[in-house]
Amino acid sequence: MKYSDLISGIFWLVIGLLFTIWSTHYQIGNLMRPGSGLLPLGLGILLILLSLIFLLGQAKKSFLENVKEPFFTKPGGWRKVAYAVLILILATFTFEKLGYLLTIFLLIVFLMLGAEFKSWKRIILAAFFTALGIYLVFVLLLEQPLPRGLLRY
Repeated sequence: MKYSDLISGIFWLVIGLLFTIWSTHYQIGNLMRPGSGLLPLGLGILLILLSLIFLLGQAKKSFLENVKEPFFTKPGGWRKVAYAVLILILATFTFEKLGYLLTIFLLIVFLMLGAEFKSWKRIILAAFFTALGIYLVFVLLLEQPLPRGLLRY
């Protein structure tokens, strides 16, 4: 959204609010017997509605211009989605046998490889700290039993 569009939309919104507030100081009446406050009230409400429509339209236009194409619509994107789902299914079946620490560690490693992270240092650190965080929260803090698997910590 352009800065000038934002300023003009807010300006007319404030004017509409002022007209609406100002109209309450006068007798409004009804449609058959209008008072002196009916015209500024109608004008204020109309300005508020039109400025909101304008601001929302500009925000939507700005949002649509900045939205990037979802990665799964790009060539090969569906393979990445299928890869991630396959890794999650494998993690589900190996959770009991390998244990949660090893399963979560490997899950994060393979998901980050699928997301094309290049730095092995970051991949290993992220996997380690994710597994450690799960251990701290679920085992130590919440005292929930999780499968130990091969590690038998």
